[in-house]
Amino acid sequence: MAYFVRAPGTCGEFIQGSIDGHPFLVTCPINRYSYAISKVAQPFPHMFCSLQPKAALARKRVLDLLRVPVVWGHSVYTRSEIPQGKGMASSSADIGATAMATGLAHGHRLTLDELATICLSIEPSDASFYPGIVQFDYIHGTMANPLGHCPPLKIIIFDEGGSVDTLTFNARADLRTLIAEKEELIKEALHLFKEGMAMHDISLIGQAATISSFANQRILPKQSLYTLHEIGDQFHSVGTIIAHSGTIIGLLFPIDFSGEEACIAEVKATVPHVRYLDTVETTNEGITFMKR
Repeated sequence: MAYFVRAPGTCGEFIQGSIDGHPFLVTCPINRYSYAISKVAQPFPHMFCSLQPKAALARKRVLDLLRVPVVWGHSVYTRSEIPQGKGMASSSADIGATAMATGLAHGHRLTLDELATICLSIEPSDASFYPGIVQFDYIHGTMANPLGHCPPLKIIIFDEGGSVDTLTFNARADLRTLIAEKEELIKEALHLFKEGMAMHDISLIGQAATISSFANQRILPKQSLYTLHEIGDQFHSVGTIIAHSGTIIGLLFPIDFSGEEACIAEVKATVPHVRYLDTVETTNEGITFMKR
């Protein structure tokens, strides 16, 4: 039996930082996905694995977990609609989808904790494979606190260009110090976010994301962040979100916002070096799969 697995990417993170020295992020899963199909017979030979290196390593990790020799492993095919190197959890989604497809092919449905362990054994990871929104320790995996289901949001995503390698970014010598310096702002953002989730108030959620975005400017500055935020205000955005270790900036809107074309045109006219990337919506589904 073949399995079709789908894992969502993210629009950066609602919040990322640390409290009392413990690093965490708050996930922002969106309706853009990586897909994996297990037991692929065609168009690939049985033992061919068409995977990015990190996803191929995830497949091996699962086979090791299940004590299945790699030579006997079922092939897996992956594809993704998530841009790479932008901070949209493309690698995490690839790894999660591949790992789950591999496990299912061998009769084992990986738990979310097992998925987290596999992801973190490869690189610091997002946790969009969890359903809903979670506060997640993206370095050690010691925390995965569910924060509930996010009210629907529309996000217009812009890209300043270039790419950021997750492993290189998190190996910076000054990173821990810079993260510690913004702890008070992160505490404020997390308080607002939890209040917004409890009340289903997207304005509070947007405020929390904006605080975290601005606080990250000393770590990975985004040249256009403040200008884009001001344009968002003109169009009644509820806040601004970023990839804290990536290149994207998103403007958060109510799900029924209809002025996206005018907003995009204003951004293009004001900051022409910024590229419009996509318009997405938040999702709460986590990783999903079906038999084929």
